[in-house]
Amino acid sequence: MRKQVFGRQFSRTRNQRQALFRSLITSLIKEGEIETTLIKAKAVKGQAEKLLTKGKNGSLTDRRVILRFLGKTILVNRLVDEIAPLFKEKKGGYLRIVRTGRRVGDRAEKAKLMFTEPVGKMKKREVVAVTAEKEVKDAQSN
Repeated sequence: MRKQVFGRQFSRTRNQRQALFRSLITSLIKEGEIETTLIKAKAVKGQAEKLLTKGKNGSLTDRRVILRFLGKTILVNRLVDEIAPLFKEKKGGYLRIVRTGRRVGDRAEKAKLMFTEPVGKMKKREVVAVTAEKEVKDAQSN
């Protein structure tokens, strides 16, 4: 029986769920806001806020913890150097969920997950650097 077990499973294994959350949070950091289903937005919000809280401190240890989750140095730098200083005075509540209606195909409720302070998109050259970093890792593993 499933009694008082925290979190949603989304009909995925643990690794698939972690990959889903990682990709959603990565997109949030890159774009400043994402549109997804309401349930996924609620599930990701807590993890994203915890990462941002670690980013506010900005110590080497916190950067490494964030890097372990995100996997890309350029995203860690954006989170710690650009996004976290906007929330230096806040104790929490860095993200908001805004309902945007229902999806056409399956009527799933959609929502936008965004930062409460205006955060712009990642610059084009930084996005290219993230892609190049991934290609280098793939080439090294082969």
